[in-house]
Amino acid sequence: MKRHIPLILSILLLASCTPTPQESAYWQMRGLVLSTKELAEVDWPALAAANGINTIGTHITPSEVLTFLDSEKGRKFTKDCRRYGIIVEHQLHAMAELLPRELFEEDPTMFRMDSLGRRTPDANLCVHSEKALATVAENAALLAKRLKPDNHRYYFWLDDNAPVCACPLCKDYLPSEQALIVENRMLREIRKSDPAAKLAHLAYSSFLAPPRKVRPDEGIFLEFAPIYRSWDEPLFHEDALCPRGYPVRNGDNLRALEANLEVFSAKDAVVLEYWLDASLFSRWKRPSVELPWHPDVCRSDLATYASYGLRNVTSFAVYMDAEYFNRFPSTAPVEEYGHLLNGQWHMQGLHEWWKGLVDSTSISVFRDSAQIHFIFDVRDSTPVFDDNPDEMSVGPCDRAEIFMSIDPQMKQYYCFEIDPQGKTLDYGCSYYRMFDYPWSGEQNVDARPVEGGYHVEASFRLEYLQRLGLLGKDGSLLIGFYRGDAVEPGVITWYSAVNPGTPEPDFHVPGSLFRL
Repeated sequence: MKRHIPLILSILLLASCTPTPQESAYWQMRGLVLSTKELAEVDWPALAAANGINTIGTHITPSEVLTFLDSEKGRKFTKDCRRYGIIVEHQLHAMAELLPRELFEEDPTMFRMDSLGRRTPDANLCVHSEKALATVAENAALLAKRLKPDNHRYYFWLDDNAPVCACPLCKDYLPSEQALIVENRMLREIRKSDPAAKLAHLAYSSFLAPPRKVRPDEGIFLEFAPIYRSWDEPLFHEDALCPRGYPVRNGDNLRALEANLEVFSAKDAVVLEYWLDASLFSRWKRPSVELPWHPDVCRSDLATYASYGLRNVTSFAVYMDAEYFNRFPSTAPVEEYGHLLNGQWHMQGLHEWWKGLVDSTSISVFRDSAQIHFIFDVRDSTPVFDDNPDEMSVGPCDRAEIFMSIDPQMKQYYCFEIDPQGKTLDYGCSYYRMFDYPWSGEQNVDARPVEGGYHVEASFRLEYLQRLGLLGKDGSLLIGFYRGDAVEPGVITWYSAVNPGTPEPDFHVPGSLFRL
């Protein structure tokens, strides 16, 4: 921001405007989902605990998990999780056991009708069969007593990527609506023995569209699992296509998430991702391929999910068993995943302090061994930018801004103003408003407009920041975060993370900084 106004106020004490520091990891649930084979062969509780992962979900079916937990290795797994303080829950493909297929001979009307009008026991159920619903709910309640999770969160999914009922009563209900009818009924029965119970609604594959005709009971939470996406590119690359011929873009997943969050609470929602899922990248065939781990994609996706107010995240890590680690010994993906989950600093909302406005800009900061990464998600229905390559053309446009200062008095500081296309106006500066426009920084920027706004990522090498004298001895930064909202070219509303204490918008004062 370069608007010139007279200096009226003296330098403010930095501590007076410093926000409350983040006291714990942003992500409340920091999880992994593993099948019983991985849990039996690898000391996952120790590996999880060493990397700040606080939740393990067992997988795949109820009978497999029950058999494992009743074994010597299963009992050791449970004991170790308790010792490390790791929450155990159970993420299960359960419908085939909740409605046993042999019941088809007794009453075919409990089972789904296909598009040709034939009842079939191949998958799922008829959700307008009272007998089917009662059977599923009763069995779910019995199973819940035997597989009670530490956090009261239950996951009893319908059949994996399978068709639902097309009978005359069911055919006008979306797959997600049919699922929710069953989930509501299951939860009511489970809560008779566990009043604190919550049950997942899995938004996944053909169940990704949100339910509209059916409303979730209190205690039903969203589990968002975007299996059809690109994992080579982050979600904010909205045009990135899912591989293997599926005509699904990353942006389609974000639209589905937004639509589901109109129905379900973000606070309780769980993201179920595939960043560590070796089974997916092996196409569910052994022997496993080596996981194509992309920490930059995971980091960006975590910032994107945080921008929607989500606080719970987990990832499949199936096929990471003894054979896998014998062939591919590195545990770096798990370590880096845990570091990202535990190291994310996040804030939601910048302020226009002079008129009392608040926006929904989301800012996440990550630091690894070599770099620090700043990620802005800006909600803006009318982003203003142009194609002029001259960096000074950023001035009249929308942008995210980062200031970093060597000292609290701003005797020397550096500014980076980034427009929605990634064009960066970078310059050195000294107090008060002594601009060094020819100066150029050494930052990597990835930015682009997205539906409903724009996304900005800027990364700086720690060695570079240290060379500039910006890193404190404790690794901290004197920093400011800002946003210029161009209502039209040159007409800009200014937002910042902290109140600079000036009578008019001005960020080139020490009061606009805080220590990160």
